[in-house]
Amino acid sequence: MTDGSRELSKLMKWLLLLSFFLLSDSAQTGSHIETSEADRTLDADETLNDPPSQSQLNGNLAKKPSLQPNPSRPPIGNYYLTNPNGQVCMKANMGVQYMLTIDKKFYYFNIDPRGTRPTGYCGNRTAVLSLEFEGGNVEFNFVKDGKEYYTRRMRAQLEPELKCKKCKNKVYRYSGVVEEEKQFKTTTGLSFKCKSDLVVKMSSELRLKVMASQFQPFDLAKGQFGKDFECWPDYIKRVIPIILGAIAVGVFLIALVSYLVIREYRNRDYERLS
Repeated sequence: MTDGSRELSKLMKWLLLLSFFLLSDSAQTGSHIETSEADRTLDADETLNDPPSQSQLNGNLAKKPSLQPNPSRPPIGNYYLTNPNGQVCMKANMGVQYMLTIDKKFYYFNIDPRGTRPTGYCGNRTAVLSLEFEGGNVEFNFVKDGKEYYTRRMRAQLEPELKCKKCKNKVYRYSGVVEEEKQFKTTTGLSFKCKSDLVVKMSSELRLKVMASQFQPFDLAKGQFGKDFECWPDYIKRVIPIILGAIAVGVFLIALVSYLVIREYRNRDYERLS
């Protein structure tokens, strides 16, 4: 074996070791998704463990929803329903933002969990969760289909307070329905979990943005979420850095090996001439 061949063999061993560490680092980076402070859940004394009373609802949201010209992250509400035996049969954690298009401009409204009442029911094959608040509501209608479950229908309605002279003494109601799109789809017994924002178009004027969500409408064990099912947007965010890292390492290895092979070939030509 020539000196050049020995050198090439050593370099290949070091390159393989280097690529292993680079890929390991890429995998760790890809699996981490940062969450801003705005994605926080409510503090312990704010967590919605029990539906608020009507007096609390009136006290927290005495006025109609007020639209904002700029978006902000909504607080994460923890909602649940119980069956006649008092057992938790549905759980949902999420932040919800209404996005309205009025006169070609976007306006926003965030649901406040402290002024929201979860209602609905749990069944063996169907379940409904409705979040009711002063001036609106959003409803998730789930269905169990074989080994899967998903929403077969979503409804949303909002009656905001519009600050304009022409708007006085008028009722403005924005609503929308989405059917057969199979949102929040996953395997029965698992909980659908998504750190990414999910936007659902309810109508030409109304969109819902569901943030930091986790759902399970069926088969809760002792009132607790089952194993997490990772949503597609989260999976893409996690896998892309790994793929890009592998591609970068592959291109680097190909270029370096090509250089070493060419140099070894030239060294052999020099040895023959000498």
